Amino acid sequence: MNGLNSAQGGRLSAAAITMNIFTTDAFLETAGALFYPERKRAIEVCRLEGRRLRLLVLDGEEVVGRMPFYDFPQPMADAKGPVDREIFYLPRTVLETVPLTGSNPPQPQDLQPSPWVDWKRLPTWKDFETLWRTSAVTRTHDGARQRRRLEKELGPVRFVLDDPRPEVFDACVQWKSSQYKATGLTDMFADPRNVALFRRLRERGVLQVSSFSAGETLLAVHFGSFHDGRFGWWVPAYDAKFGKFSPGRLMLEELLAASYDRGDLEFDFLIGDEAYKFQYATHNRIIGPVGTPPLKEVFLKKAKAQAKALLEKSPRAMELARTLQKRIRAAM
Repeated sequence: MNGLNSAQGGRLSAAAITMNIFTTDAFLETAGALFYPERKRAIEVCRLEGRRLRLLVLDGEEVVGRMPFYDFPQPMADAKGPVDREIFYLPRTVLETVPLTGSNPPQPQDLQPSPWVDWKRLPTWKDFETLWRTSAVTRTHDGARQRRRLEKELGPVRFVLDDPRPEVFDACVQWKSSQYKATGLTDMFADPRNVALFRRLRERGVLQVSSFSAGETLLAVHFGSFHDGRFGWWVPAYDAKFGKFSPGRLMLEELLAASYDRGDLEFDFLIGDEAYKFQYATHNRIIGPVGTPPLKEVFLKKAKAQAKALLEKSPRAMELARTLQKRIRAAM
């Protein structure tokens, strides 16, 4: 992890990022074909309250706002270009981007954080290390010590940014599936379409399957998106038998260094309020609904509010519900 800029000219121009992975042809075409195979599909540029977004449209009328592993569409950089249609609501998009000071500020109801690292703000790798090593929680994570323990017990540590072995892909699916079940969540990978989504994205060149091993033992795998100078921390998984070594955290730090070395513009943690993300992030995208929701969304919101009111009468039930919500966000 030497933190040297790539030999291809350093960081890209900031103007190079016009979309995130969820607004690309690769994702929208692949997800559309898997989840809506019988529907007529098109990718259109839609305008919503001054934002231009590339979205999947079904049968010429229904704009898709939710799909498995679909975090949020990011508005295009040029807000004044041509559009295919006007729309009036999206359940998730970027509302605001704010700098971070090392912790996750409280979010109003219906809003979610999406922390990220702006590499342009960090001229050297040492600047980044200074940023995250000063975190109180990060100080308790001694990566060098964990590596020494791994090498002593299992053999030399090895990280592969893009590992082509089929068994590595399969391990990620298996471990993540086990994590869903262990936390009482719906197993997203029990649906073969979701597995196929990542296989096809890999074939299209926008998904990297990274591996972290010690000796001959595979410890952790990550499905990461890579598009337009942005690397996405998307589906991490590790072998629970070796959890004492923190293999997921060690792999994350390898991926952060690889992203920096390559000259990426961003390392995007995507939606999630897990504390560790804010130990590394420099900025936060605030994600939430925009526009006038349809009646079904209004009814859903009302039902959630009523459920919350009932839960508030039972502190124990409320705590359980919050824990479950965090687990759901972490697993997506």
